[in-house]
Amino acid sequence: MRKIFTILLLFFFFHQLQAQVHISDKIDTTSQKAKDFCRFIKVYMGQDTTTNKLWHPKYKNRSFYDYNMDWLWNRYSPKKFATKFDLQLVELQSINDTLSYFKLLARSKPDKEGNTYVNIYKYYIVNKDGNYYLDNCKAYDSKLFVRYETKNIHFYLSPFYTISKKAMDRASESLDSIRKILKRPVLKQPIEYYMCSNEGELNNLANIIIWGNGGLTGFTNNVDGYIVGINNNPSYQHEFIHAVLGPGANCFFLQEGIATLYGGTDKGKTTYIKGIQELKTCYNSGNCSFDKLYAREVNGKYNSALTYTFAAACCNYLIKQYGINFLYQLYYDKSITSDNFLEKVMLKTGKSREDLKKVIEKEIL
Repeated sequence: MRKIFTILLLFFFFHQLQAQVHISDKIDTTSQKAKDFCRFIKVYMGQDTTTNKLWHPKYKNRSFYDYNMDWLWNRYSPKKFATKFDLQLVELQSINDTLSYFKLLARSKPDKEGNTYVNIYKYYIVNKDGNYYLDNCKAYDSKLFVRYETKNIHFYLSPFYTISKKAMDRASESLDSIRKILKRPVLKQPIEYYMCSNEGELNNLANIIIWGNGGLTGFTNNVDGYIVGINNNPSYQHEFIHAVLGPGANCFFLQEGIATLYGGTDKGKTTYIKGIQELKTCYNSGNCSFDKLYAREVNGKYNSALTYTFAAACCNYLIKQYGINFLYQLYYDKSITSDNFLEKVMLKTGKSREDLKKVIEKEIL
């Protein structure tokens, strides 16, 4: 009786997994190896909790191991993610006896207007000592980049770029200048900067093939100390600031605010001063308000230069009024998030929301 119950339980478990991840008809699943891969992927996507248990052993003691820059993967467990999207395994390829990769298509559930979007993610599967493990694309897909070393930065250039060593040395010096302005200690080791020529090159370093609900032009992995950007400018000040400051609170207003204050937006083409002018124009037109900007409801939650500049205005006020070390107390406080930022600042400063609104708007207007 117990054996029958176990068989039924296993059948139910794998039936549920099958419902979570549909296998494309284009994938040949006749071989035992392909069947094992599909089973491994389904087991991973059936996890109730976010864990590195099925990841490469090199991430064993790491809290940060998935280099996917899509915030959805940080927000949901794999099983929860599978309930939010219709998942389909659309590609499965073996490179050699120990290395393979797969691509997972995630189609969003229809919104109120019936609209959907599609993301496609890519991960590697490593066979190590007879066990399968997930791994990030970076270690494998970055091999096409050409490496150049400077004192503070190790550059990895797209093969489509030709950049002078002198320009890279100047960028290395500018990073050190930023570090001194921010009053941060000397880097323990050079940061890595991957200079991509297109979205495809960048996406491959973030485990993304297609990102249907937005796109990246650059990001910084603070834990491992590397920068990725679609940029032919060796001096990427905005991302340099993220790298110099390292891991901080999970707070948009602090992280992007200080990076925008000192590094601008649009790869440095728009300075903070110019951004404030644009934000003031938006205010005067009636399209921007404190509440809208704080809720990040102006031209996109994560990719609006206006909300980045608003965050910078918040940081600028706090630095001018209380000093940069006060800002760092907030920046490195893990309890501060994008949702509770204003409440935490109120608690630390003793000011009301209305008080903060007035002084921050004064920075803008």
